[in-house]
Amino acid sequence: MASSFPFLTLPLELRNEIYKYLLPTPAPLLPYALQLEILPPYCPISHNLSIFRVNKQIHSESSRIFYSNTIFSIRIVLSDWQTPVDRGSTTQFEVTYKDPWAEVCYSYDEAGKGWYIGFQSLEPGLTTCKFVHDEEVESIPSHRYRNLIRHIRVDILDTRISLEPRETHNISDAARARVRKILMPFTSRLTRLLADAGKGVEVEINLVSKPFKEERDNRNAATLLPTPTETTKRQNLYKELIETTWPYTTGPWRYKLNLAPQIEQQYPGLGKKVLRWCDENNEVTEEEKTGFGIMKTRYPYLWVMKRGRFVVMEEDMDPWMKSEAEAVCG
Repeated sequence: MASSFPFLTLPLELRNEIYKYLLPTPAPLLPYALQLEILPPYCPISHNLSIFRVNKQIHSESSRIFYSNTIFSIRIVLSDWQTPVDRGSTTQFEVTYKDPWAEVCYSYDEAGKGWYIGFQSLEPGLTTCKFVHDEEVESIPSHRYRNLIRHIRVDILDTRISLEPRETHNISDAARARVRKILMPFTSRLTRLLADAGKGVEVEINLVSKPFKEERDNRNAATLLPTPTETTKRQNLYKELIETTWPYTTGPWRYKLNLAPQIEQQYPGLGKKVLRWCDENNEVTEEEKTGFGIMKTRYPYLWVMKRGRFVVMEEDMDPWMKSEAEAVCG
C-alpha cells in the first residue's frame, strides 16, 4: 500500500505555491460599452475548495492564499425608465447587483425612496432553496475570512436612458443629484464586509457606459471641433457618470477609479475634481446612512439561499412554497 506524502514537511513557501496552483484566481473579464445591450453572464467565483477540509493547518494556510489572492468581482448594472404621471412623468432607477455572495435588484425613485425587489424568472432546473431572515444576509463570507480579503473589483455598467440626450428626459436636478446615493446601500454592505481588512484592501472601480461607445463611433465622423455648448454638455454628462461612482470611494479601503480614456484625454483630472466636490457637498444624512445599512425586504419579496448565495425572490413563486424543512439548495 502506498504511503501518504508528508505534505506538511515541505517549507511553507513551497506549500503556498502549491495552494496557488490548486486555487487559481484569474481576474474576471470586464464588459465593455459594446456589450451593454447584451451583457455576458456574471460568473461568481467557482472553485473546488475541498482542500479547506483536509485539516486545520491546511485550512488556515490555503484559505489565506485563496482570500488574499482572489479578485472578488462585483457587477452593478444601472438602468432607469420613466412613468407618466399627472402633468409630466417620474423616473424610476434600478440597480441589478451581483457579487460572489449575494444577488439582488434595488429600486430607487426620484423622491429618494429605495427598496429591494426580486428577479422575475427562475433558472432552468432550479430546485427549492432555503428561506433566510433579513439579518442572515451578511453571514457570508464568514468573519474568519473577511480580514484576509485584499482585492475587490466593482464594475459599474451604466445603461440609463436618461443620460443622453438629456433634453428628452424631464428629470429635475434634484432627482439627478439623488442618483449619487443610489449605490449607497451596497457601499454600506461592502464597508461592513471589509471592516476587519481596512486599508489592506484595494477596491478597483471600473465605469462603463453607453455614451463611451457612441462617442467612439462618432469621433471620426465630425469634421469640425465641438462647439462650446456641446463641450459643456459632454462635460456635464461625464460629471454625472463619475458622481455615480462616488459612494465606492468613501469606504475605509484604498480605491482606484478607472475612467474611459476619452474622459482623461479631454478633461484631465476631472475624476479627482468631481469626487472632491462630492466629498465637500456630501448630502447623505445620518438617518439615510442607517436606512442604507438595513438590507430589509418587504412583501411579497424575501431573501433565500440559492446555491450558496443570497438572492431575493417573490414569496409566492414556485418552488418557494415548500416548507423550510424540505428545502435543499440547488
